[in-house]
Amino acid sequence: MTVNRSLVLAVMAGCLAIACTSTKKLSVPQNYPVFYKEGHRGTRGLMPENTIPAMNKGVEMGANCVEMDVYLTKDGKVLIAHDPYVNVAHSLHNDGSEIAKGDAKKYIWHQMNYEDIRKFDVGSKPYNAFPQQQKIKVSMPLLGELIDSVEAYVTANNLQNPIYNIELKTSPKYDSLQYNAGPNEVVKAVMAEVNKRNIGNRFYIQSFDVRPLQFVHKEYPGVIIGYLTSGKNLDSNLKALGFMPHIYSPEFGLVNKAMADFCHSKNMKLVPWTVNDKEKMKSLIADGVDGIITDYPNYFAEIGK
Repeated sequence: MTVNRSLVLAVMAGCLAIACTSTKKLSVPQNYPVFYKEGHRGTRGLMPENTIPAMNKGVEMGANCVEMDVYLTKDGKVLIAHDPYVNVAHSLHNDGSEIAKGDAKKYIWHQMNYEDIRKFDVGSKPYNAFPQQQKIKVSMPLLGELIDSVEAYVTANNLQNPIYNIELKTSPKYDSLQYNAGPNEVVKAVMAEVNKRNIGNRFYIQSFDVRPLQFVHKEYPGVIIGYLTSGKNLDSNLKALGFMPHIYSPEFGLVNKAMADFCHSKNMKLVPWTVNDKEKMKSLIADGVDGIITDYPNYFAEIGK
């Protein structure tokens, strides 16, 4: 599915009402990257995903942004995890024993305390989808712990301070299944953790779910917002959100130059996900994207970016 120029013209007309709701020009802080080199779940291609070593490796490999996913635990901690329950493909019990596939939903993070969650080993088991991953025994961290650790690592190694791209894993479906707290509660918990850290504006909040983004837009107007999409068209997505986000992040197969031109006309950054092919990365850069989310941030140097 692609977006042609006729569709972009329709989008521009359809989004006029949205654009007119605010007279303030959309912009990101000056200390944000010119081009967003984002390590997906840290650097999932090289290290166990969504762990502190993955984030450190991502920055070491040249990522100026590190992306992560969050849930709230039963005891209200902000947990770094992509799936709502244990992923048996790359997780083990603390003693190294396998977790039966049928047992996965016995371990739903939002229904567990962090003391029990941290016992899982999410780094030792070979992960067939990412054979280059370094295998280490590691647990799922909390958001605050992760930020503190990355900040210490970049200081010790004289590396660039990264932007933290924090994805909120909320949805109406997850509400009904009790897979996560409600969107407003998750936003408040994330903001409380971020505000305890000395990182200033070096973070943004993204989601596929429009509800937390709308809450951030209303209650935290200075926070940068990224809008993730995986289907429909640009017009429908922006109408559902109700305002222009700072960063528009569609699935990379939906992106072309016309979409880039439209986003730039509205001062939105275009940062597609998740691109793991170097030739496709080059093609997207030629189309004018403002960044790329990838499992292999080492590819940026390899393509001269």
